Amino acid sequence: MRELLPGLLVALPLVGAALVPLVAALFRRTTRVAALTLHAAIFAAALGLFWSAAAAGPIRYAVGGWPGPWGIELWFDGLSTLIALLVAGMACFASFAQTFGPDRDRTAPASTPLREGLLRGALLLLVGGLLGIVATRDVFNLFVFLEISSLAAYTLVASGGGRSTVAAFRYLLAGTAAGSLYLFGVGFLYALTGTLNMDDLAARLPSVEADAALTVAVVLIAVGLSIKAALFPLHGWLPDTYVYTPTPAAGFIAAVMAKVSAYALLRLLGEVLAGTTAGAVVLEIMIWLGVAGVVAGGVLAVAQRAVTRMLAWSSISAMGMILIGVGMGSALAITGALFHMAAHALAKGCLFFGAGGIRALEDGDGVDRWAGLGSRAPWTLAALTVAALSMIGIPPTAGFFSKYYLLSASIAAGGPAGIAAFAAIILSSLLATVYFLRVLEAAWFRTPGDAPEADSERRPPGPVLPRPLAVPVVGLAVLVLLTGIFARPFERHVLPDWESGTARISAEAP
Repeated sequence: MRELLPGLLVALPLVGAALVPLVAALFRRTTRVAALTLHAAIFAAALGLFWSAAAAGPIRYAVGGWPGPWGIELWFDGLSTLIALLVAGMACFASFAQTFGPDRDRTAPASTPLREGLLRGALLLLVGGLLGIVATRDVFNLFVFLEISSLAAYTLVASGGGRSTVAAFRYLLAGTAAGSLYLFGVGFLYALTGTLNMDDLAARLPSVEADAALTVAVVLIAVGLSIKAALFPLHGWLPDTYVYTPTPAAGFIAAVMAKVSAYALLRLLGEVLAGTTAGAVVLEIMIWLGVAGVVAGGVLAVAQRAVTRMLAWSSISAMGMILIGVGMGSALAITGALFHMAAHALAKGCLFFGAGGIRALEDGDGVDRWAGLGSRAPWTLAALTVAALSMIGIPPTAGFFSKYYLLSASIAAGGPAGIAAFAAIILSSLLATVYFLRVLEAAWFRTPGDAPEADSERRPPGPVLPRPLAVPVVGLAVLVLLTGIFARPFERHVLPDWESGTARISAEAP
């Protein structure tokens, strides 16, 4: 059974994506139950893989019984099971919000059974694509899953209508360019080595090190995945996509979409292409791009007055921190990058679910709309406060430990790049303090009467969020705290053994 879990984890959401719209058309009342049950089963499979890989080592599954390098392999170790668990868990929260959350932030026509089924199928398809990216050991198969996840994401973004459609179109253009660049890079690699299997590629690339086509391949792959991961300065598609996507999908996409692409970048540059000169140069450049992204994202987040747009720009800063860890390449830096993926995904999902719901019910997205929300919904605002403190980096939240690892890696690296990375991470925390405390001050210490009279007249009385939508907000805040409190055991069992000085990304790969 252990050997079948990788195939089951990827197949479940893909099969479910085809079946749920059919169920919706025939049995509308059972659609929600079927979708939630499927997401729960996917999470259970991810959790089983997580514990199995932590206890007994990586799990390898040959699709169709054909092992690599001839066939397509799915492979899960401690790192990939961590990302898979994150994707599956966030999908459960998104499905819950899709079922019970507000629909008032949408401008699309009223929901029909088929439309509801298609949107739930799109979420499952997105989950299947992301899990496929995490699992595959084939660079072309990775492209296939990238496109599957992207097509599903375009659908979810556009489902809000109006500005969401424009944001989806921009996302489509960026995603198409990214996929094309990545595919061209894979073509160069195949022409040079005659293989697409990651392990086989890593073994054959040293023999073609002198070929200029290898440099072209590395650059194309790095740029393509960097666009997908919204890494500075290739982030133009991200702000509008996060802001105009309907709340349930926005919480999921903002939490994990870019992280999975960054994880793919880490796998390829840190594992498959690590031994090449071009790969090493690209990693060095990424440190400086990460520094620029951290600073630019933080500064632009401070300049925003709309809360969801502020959150979107802060995501660019967070992706810059992940890029710094990937670029440094040390085991401590990779630990920080991966921990920051998890910490940021949990906190940002919490914030987007909450901010999106508040935007829908308050009929506005400005900071003034948050005035007095702390007294009206203290538990919800307490959860959002925990997530915000994690984004700033306050202990004992998960964000504190991820930044601690990255700061420690910067000190250990030394040199101009290490100093710049250290300064950028500290500056990002200071900037996050400014833009998050501005919102929290309005929520906790101001009253609706402090806002402009026209705004206060439109503010409806009653709860800030529907109680069901508060479930993912509070649940994710609890996970932010637990991940921080149990940071050390989490690191020992899942993340690389950085004390040895070597990142064991694929220690047991052949």
